[in-house]
Amino acid sequence: MEASTVIRKVHMDCPLCDKKHDVEERKRLASITIKGDKVSYEEHFFYCINADEEEREFETGAMANENLLNARNAYRVLHGLLTSEY
Repeated sequence: MEASTVIRKVHMDCPLCDKKHDVEERKRLASITIKGDKVSYEEHFFYCINADEEEREFETGAMANENLLNARNAYRVLHGLLTSEY
């Protein structure tokens, strides 16, 4: 796992441990290959300290969409294309 930074703590029902507690929202630099090009982008996810060691990370649907958009924008920047940012 890449090093991650804690953004904030959120009190929520955790889908991994089935308990209501503070989970950490974190971010890290991740890499993915898009159309043969490896790009790095900022990835956001939640981290549960109470879950099994192998399965402590999860993301919401909104986070998954944002992460995908970040990856696509990194690809666009690499090729000098317009990004979705204003």
